[in-house]
Amino acid sequence: MSSRAYTRLWLESQAALNELLGQELPSQPLQPEKSQRLFFQMVATLFLRYVQILRCLETCYDQMVHPQKRLVLRRVLEGVMGRVLELKNEMVEMELSEYHYMDDVLQDLKLTPADMEVPIPKYFVSQRAKALKERQQVLSQILARLEPSMPAGPSRVAMLRDEAVQLVQMAERMRQSRLRAKFMREIRRDEERERRARDSGAKEPDREQAALCIQKVWKGCLQRRCTKLEREREMAFIGMVPDPKAFGLPAAMLRAQLGEEFRRLRQADYEAEYQQALVSIREGLFEVEGPDMKEEMKEQLRQWFIECHDLTGRFPEFPDEELGGSSILFAEKTPEQVQEELELQETEGQKKKEKTAEKEKSKEGKAKKGKDKKQGEEESLKLAESKFLPMISEGSAEYQTVWGNQDELDNLEPHYELELMKAQQRKEVETELRLQVDELMREELQRLKLAVDREEGKSLKAKKSSKQPKGKKGGKKKEKDLTPDRTLDSLYEELVLQGILKQAPHVQLADYTGDFCYLGSALRMAGIEPTPSVTDIRQNIALYAILRLGSPTLHELAPLVKSVLLAGPAGTGKKLLVHAVCTETGANLFDLSPDNLVGKYPGKAGLSMLIHLVFKVARLMQPSVIWVGNAEKTFYKKVPKEEKQADPKRLKRDLPKALKLLKPEDRVLLLGTSDKPYEADVKTLCKAYERILLVPRPDYASRYVTWQRLIKKHGGTISPALDASALAKLSDGYSQGCIAQAVQLVLTERRLLQMPKKPLRAGEFLQDWYTKTPLGKKRLKAAQEREEGKEAKGKDKKGKKGKK
Repeated sequence: MSSRAYTRLWLESQAALNELLGQELPSQPLQPEKSQRLFFQMVATLFLRYVQILRCLETCYDQMVHPQKRLVLRRVLEGVMGRVLELKNEMVEMELSEYHYMDDVLQDLKLTPADMEVPIPKYFVSQRAKALKERQQVLSQILARLEPSMPAGPSRVAMLRDEAVQLVQMAERMRQSRLRAKFMREIRRDEERERRARDSGAKEPDREQAALCIQKVWKGCLQRRCTKLEREREMAFIGMVPDPKAFGLPAAMLRAQLGEEFRRLRQADYEAEYQQALVSIREGLFEVEGPDMKEEMKEQLRQWFIECHDLTGRFPEFPDEELGGSSILFAEKTPEQVQEELELQETEGQKKKEKTAEKEKSKEGKAKKGKDKKQGEEESLKLAESKFLPMISEGSAEYQTVWGNQDELDNLEPHYELELMKAQQRKEVETELRLQVDELMREELQRLKLAVDREEGKSLKAKKSSKQPKGKKGGKKKEKDLTPDRTLDSLYEELVLQGILKQAPHVQLADYTGDFCYLGSALRMAGIEPTPSVTDIRQNIALYAILRLGSPTLHELAPLVKSVLLAGPAGTGKKLLVHAVCTETGANLFDLSPDNLVGKYPGKAGLSMLIHLVFKVARLMQPSVIWVGNAEKTFYKKVPKEEKQADPKRLKRDLPKALKLLKPEDRVLLLGTSDKPYEADVKTLCKAYERILLVPRPDYASRYVTWQRLIKKHGGTISPALDASALAKLSDGYSQGCIAQAVQLVLTERRLLQMPKKPLRAGEFLQDWYTKTPLGKKRLKAAQEREEGKEAKGKDKKGKKGKK
């Protein structure tokens, strides 16, 4: 796509966003909805429409090269992502479920299930590419030091010469025997053919008849081959099967991908030019307009001093920098209004505290009233106040005022707008100069007071500081730093050497393949809770983990999620999802699994040091993921005898305490995985993990997609001879891990070499796979015993014939 196409896409997205803003921020307040079903449909519609806008804005931000447009677009993009998270939280509180089924809403909006996918912004990783590369190099160097030198193979005992000669002779005799047996088998076959011909009285075939027979067979074979090729071409032409001649991606897609990569390279070049231009413009404004700005500010402040002295008979108090300094004086206000504002600002802090306390009490009262109401009682439903709608509104307004009236469809390659940069830098230069002028004018005001009023100047800061100790009651205790003298590099290296900080494999969230649940709404209306599909799980991981960790603004303003537990059978891809979160956000991976902590940091002091090191490094090197595998072991109801020595419940108390100390600005997420959550104490487990996501075995549609993806991934080809539908049907009840094992066992190097002549068939996977199951092993053993019994009977018959 061209720059004009991305600009047009931005215009369309902005128009759709303005329509939604008009719906959510009307001039008159909306009436609350009483029907929960209608209210959910409204929220689901907003959610899907915001997701569509998010997809378009993410594409524009990824491919747009104009640096100033990208700044506005980034603000709007983060606002839309935050609004999507808020609407997700509304749906969870309404339905009391982590999974939502919006089939009817999708149908009304004429969208496909693929349109529900929440996009993951590429700038999460691309903007930190250099830092991530350096961190990867440091981690690789530390791990290289850990790897032991390759141990030499077991020393073999020297073989004697006579034994070697005997071994060679034995192998040669076996080879000659095999050749002799083959030769004798061919002789017996020819003799048998001649004997049958004599017994039947058949004459020697005529040459013409033999030629006709050969021609008939060959022409039939040739025609069948041509018919098969023509049918394959026809099916490929109408799009029913992939084109066998097309290897890899089509040429058009390759050109599009190359164009996208080229635009990303130009983004970096234009951004560098933009930053250099900012520096040069800033320096020019300091040199040219800076002196005039200083003098103008000084004259305004001197005029304010004189007017205040004429009105009140004394010089005013100069506002402190914490209150805004002289910036509050440059507004178009009278000296009396300014003095009143300064006095009011002193009491604003106390009023805010009182209001927040009243709000908390009112919230508690509402919560208690909500619990007492019956479930069947209808209540008025209304969306909660949003923190991101003002951000979206400001970004849209800035877009409209700056870029909305400019026709840039013909201006394809602008690097930056000079006048806009000057206006922006002029404000920053003015702010910086104001700080310098304030210091000078404070001293001048103090000298005036001493000379005219003969009194010392007092700042508003002294009055404020006298009231501060009263507000310090009830403050939270700060976490004690157990390693104040150590550097971050040393702490990082220690965690790597201890095996706590690990290198996450490169896995994309898209690698967790599956399909959509098409009957979710119908099943829920019938009173049946649907099984979460792979698409639902992938969407929740993107919303709860990836988006929040990738953006500091979202993590700070969106509903806070500190911990997530993935619960499901073994082999369903829970660990893959953990690695995908680290890959998509560039996060560090800390492994606090009970099995990984055996013998590390023993004792109570060691455990405190471990928790301190992990959370300190995780905060300083955010975003970070703290993974706890087999999370049920940390909260065992009763520790098994064989695991008592490992002490799996070491983190039961300290881990929840450490989570409470995390602040909204700390992009640290606790991710737990468990295949036996029923073995843990439910109360303590739910206290540690705020969100619990079920990861069940895949359904038929997901298994169908998984079989195809894994076969292609391991080098196989999907041909008409391979019945993927039968594989998906017969693998019901098995996880993705079992399917991956079956594919790996079948697609060996030898089988891949046979692929052109011998296409894959479903029976190969089922046979090899079934023999690994307990019942399949018993069946294979019984078949082997039957074969051995037949061989023994054959030997007995031969022995009896020899005796006769």
